[in-house]
Formats: sequence, C-alpha cells, structure tokens
Amino acid sequence: MAQALLAACGLDGQNLPPGLTLVRQHSAVDGSFLIAAVLGNRLKVSRDERVLLIAAHHNYSHYSSACLKLAYNLGPARDSGQLHFFDVSAEVARLYPVCPDLRTIRRCITAFLEQSPGATVLIDDLTFLLSYGHTESELINLVEDLVLLPNKHSIVIKLNTAELFDWLCDNLVDMAEIEIRLEQLTSGNFREVDGRFSVSRINRRENSLINMRTMDKPLLYKVNDRSIKVFVPGEVGIKHV
Repeated sequence: MAQALLAACGLDGQNLPPGLTLVRQHSAVDGSFLIAAVLGNRLKVSRDERVLLIAAHHNYSHYSSACLKLAYNLGPARDSGQLHFFDVSAEVARLYPVCPDLRTIRRCITAFLEQSPGATVLIDDLTFLLSYGHTESELINLVEDLVLLPNKHSIVIKLNTAELFDWLCDNLVDMAEIEIRLEQLTSGNFREVDGRFSVSRINRRENSLINMRTMDKPLLYKVNDRSIKVFVPGEVGIKHV
C-alpha cells in the first residue's frame, strides 16, 4: 500500500506525467521501495499499460517479492508481456569479460517504445553503469536520446548516491519534469521514520519563455513490511526529526 507516497510524488494518476522523472537517492537511504511502488501501480492501473524495467540495482526476484508485499503480483504481468524486464547483472554475466554496452540498452528501450507508444520505462540505478567504464557524459547523452524519442512516454530514472555525482544530476534535472530527492534525516536515524523526500516539478505555461520549477514541502516516509507511510514534519511522535 503506497498510494499516499505516489500521490505526494504526483505518480498515482491513470497516466504518469510524460517525460523524465528523476529520483535522486542520497547515501544512507534506499529508494528501491519507490521503484517497486511505481512499477506495481503502473501494472495495476490497466492491463493495457506496458512497463519496461531496466534493473541494475536489484533482480526480478527482489521486485517480485517487494511488489507482493504492496499487493502487486508481477507474475501474470510478466507472463502476459505487460512487464518487460532487462536484467543488467545477467547481461554482465553473459557478456563477461566484455562490459555492458549502452547501445544495447538504448536499442532495448527504443524497440520497446516503438511497440508500446506511451508506455513507461523504469531504470532503477543509472549510476551503476559508471562502474563499467561509461562516463557521465555518455549517460547524459543516453537519457537525452530517450527523452527526445517520439510519443508521450514516461521515464523514471533513479540515481544512487546522487550527492557524489553533482554534475550528472544537474544535467539530468534540466531534462526532468519531476525531481524527487530521497535523503537521510538531518538529525540522524530515527525508529519511526526512514528518511525524507522532496518533490519539485516544472510548471509549464503557454507562451512563456521561462518555465519555473516549484518545490513541494518536504515530507517524511517510513517503509513498513507491507506499506509505506508518509508523514508531515511535526506530527505527533516525530517532532524532532
């Protein structure tokens, strides 16, 4: 049950906002719950919804288990072709000692979107690809190519340890319609809260030369075994975080 979280991020509608949604995950927090929540919700919204998950951080078993806890069953979606899954780690093992090629990932996504216009693409850790010799410039070019593809598709990309890649993040934020930041509490660890998140989005106006980015009030979250709770700072019991 993650509807409150998705609503706060603007990702709970019948259709995701077209374009890029960037998730900046800082150290000491794990944003995999957000990818699982978006994945399950997209598949549940409609059987006609198609999703491609480029999994670099976790494998299919992880997401299957995580989504089941949130009342989403990935099995039927994968069997029917509603969910397409590209396991980067499996590709690494298959190609060893050759490094994964960004062209392969680009071709995979492009082919998927050609067959499923308006679909959703999830990349659970873009920074993982830096471990295989790819540069930040190459990743920026990859994302730019994906954003500029025709049809109103949605792309959700998570960056792990985002504070280590400011230049990469800044360039991707310029392309993003929505930016979500997941950060550790400034006061340290707290039993009732796992971290905080803030959402900023582009407000597009007709005939406007400048589109302003507005930021919502930061919120707190707690990942439980079968739900994700959202809190407003200052609620009873969490006043000092």
